[in-house]
Amino acid sequence: MQRIAFTKIAEPAQALELVSADEPTPGPGEALVRMEAATINQTDFLYVAGQYFLAPTPGDTIGSEGVGRVTAVGPDTDTALVGQRVALLATYRHGTWSTHTVAAVTDLIAVPDDGDALQLAMLAINPMTAVRLLRDHGDPKNPHRWVGQTAANSAVGEYVVKLASHLGYRTLNIVRRAAAADDVRGWGADHVVVDGPDVDREVTEALGGDRLDVAVDSVGGPASAVLGSHLRYGGTLVTYAAQSGQSPVVSQADLIGNQASLTGFWLYNWWQRTPLTRVRDEYRELVGLVADGTLSARVDRTFTLTDWRDAVDAARTPSGAGKLLFTFPHN
Repeated sequence: MQRIAFTKIAEPAQALELVSADEPTPGPGEALVRMEAATINQTDFLYVAGQYFLAPTPGDTIGSEGVGRVTAVGPDTDTALVGQRVALLATYRHGTWSTHTVAAVTDLIAVPDDGDALQLAMLAINPMTAVRLLRDHGDPKNPHRWVGQTAANSAVGEYVVKLASHLGYRTLNIVRRAAAADDVRGWGADHVVVDGPDVDREVTEALGGDRLDVAVDSVGGPASAVLGSHLRYGGTLVTYAAQSGQSPVVSQADLIGNQASLTGFWLYNWWQRTPLTRVRDEYRELVGLVADGTLSARVDRTFTLTDWRDAVDAARTPSGAGKLLFTFPHN
């Protein structure tokens, strides 16, 4: 088998190497998974560079999520799992940039045999992040709620737009490039505005007197402040990333006078603090939405493990055309 191994805290090109090894043997409560596809996330590169909330150990296989098929299980483990197609949750207890990986069976979610491998490989992080952003903040029981977001053309942004449309929510979306606006509209967005000096006025006009129930932000800085100023009384700004390197902003006037809330979200915390039965139930529902095409994300390019340096280069200069993934055609 082949895998991408972490060697030291550094930039990805210096921190990673392609190695060959024997197939690992699963232990009790574990399964050996033959990988079909694995997502290449920016958080994976932050992880190896020592800029993430967790730190890898030298020798670890890198890669946080993916899809594959169980080929063996360890002692005292349900043999019915053998042959099952599964998505791997990004618990950082296994690595998916590998032809084969061993994972705890609690980290596996059954997926359809006929589902698109690339879409299922992306199941664990971004679509569930969108679900949690919409379901766990604000007033999700209000079918007429307004949801605002920055970086609406990102992968999470695409899921937010499509999920909100599916649930009947209205979305106000900020993008940083005019070329991205048509994409976001095509996903079912109600309004799209381009960030710039007139963004506050354009957001005001788009809302037409309404207010945002919740705003989700992955950029920080001035764009988040605009959305924060348009929250309803008691509304919430949720930050889940910091693409600009700036902190999200809710003005003191909105925090006090409008009793707005500013909070953060990290999916790993949800996994760690949610009963396993609920996690699995939520993912089963999500699998259905991905399998039937309700939720999807654009794919830009795929790579084999031997082309991992090309993948690193592509990730450094994202095209905006979609996600990058490893595929394992020899499997």
